[in-house]
Amino acid sequence: MRSASLTVMALRIHRNHDEMAPWKAIDMTHHSAWRRFSAPGGDQFDFPWASMSDEEAASTARLHAHEIRARQPDPHAAKDWISLTYRLPADLRQVLLDELDRGNLMIGIGQTGWPTSRGIVATMRDRFHEGRTWPQSVSWSVLDDPRQWREDVVQRVDDQDFMLMT
Repeated sequence: MRSASLTVMALRIHRNHDEMAPWKAIDMTHHSAWRRFSAPGGDQFDFPWASMSDEEAASTARLHAHEIRARQPDPHAAKDWISLTYRLPADLRQVLLDELDRGNLMIGIGQTGWPTSRGIVATMRDRFHEGRTWPQSVSWSVLDDPRQWREDVVQRVDDQDFMLMT
């Protein structure tokens, strides 16, 4: 029931961006779906997506983009998944928001000490959308290794790697 109502409300907001009245109810329900784990380098947040249909995942991705934009970037904010998105460099965060807007669900984000000690890695459900233009400060590569990951977008700042991967 909870998942179904979340999806209906997410679709309602996606169709009418100006309709903000139901947002608070969605935010509280949706925000609690993220699971927090402690890791040696920091925190990891995972989103339970395995039982979602493609349509539900795309609607939820758009809802995530809305939640991120609704939060003011505050380095002293609560330690949650949204605060980690604001620690991504601006160009990489814009790539993330573009992918979420296009329906590509973020299924995890964390600072775990890999690939660099203070870097942050976000994992996307699907491959990055084809035909897009990448900001000059990021690099995109295709790995296609079934034991690792399919592709990544990396931005390096102050000797730290920040990454989106599929």
